[in-house]
Amino acid sequence: MIACAPRRGRPDLPALRSRTPLRLAGALALLALLAGAGAGCESKMEAKECDKLRGDAFELVNKAQHCNTDADCRQSEWPGCAKPISVATFDKIKPMAESYKTGKCDEPKVDCKSPPQSYCKQGLCVHRELGTVEGSGNTPTDQIQIQ
Repeated sequence: MIACAPRRGRPDLPALRSRTPLRLAGALALLALLAGAGAGCESKMEAKECDKLRGDAFELVNKAQHCNTDADCRQSEWPGCAKPISVATFDKIKPMAESYKTGKCDEPKVDCKSPPQSYCKQGLCVHRELGTVEGSGNTPTDQIQIQ
């Protein structure tokens, strides 16, 4: 049997084994310290900043939404109820919405109806409003009596 001497600069195997539990305990202590420090930090955005983000998003949504085809239009997802917006506007609002959510801003409760389909009409994104069926509650003009 040939006995090899440990390489120069490297500890022998028994010495390495004796330090492994210490290294593991040190790493666990560091992780516990970092987890405790992270739990105490809250990355909540100030209400003023939240309001500014939401206001800027409303300004974008409430502007005219230009389009060339129906594919250029879609429903807004934020802020407020769904509105017909262009894909370009949606792309501008998306990072704002993500910042709003990651900033833990309080979202006001809004009661919204389910929106109709959005499409491009004469160069603007609009909702396709459903009409009423003929004769469903509409009084014919020859039966209207004015007294």
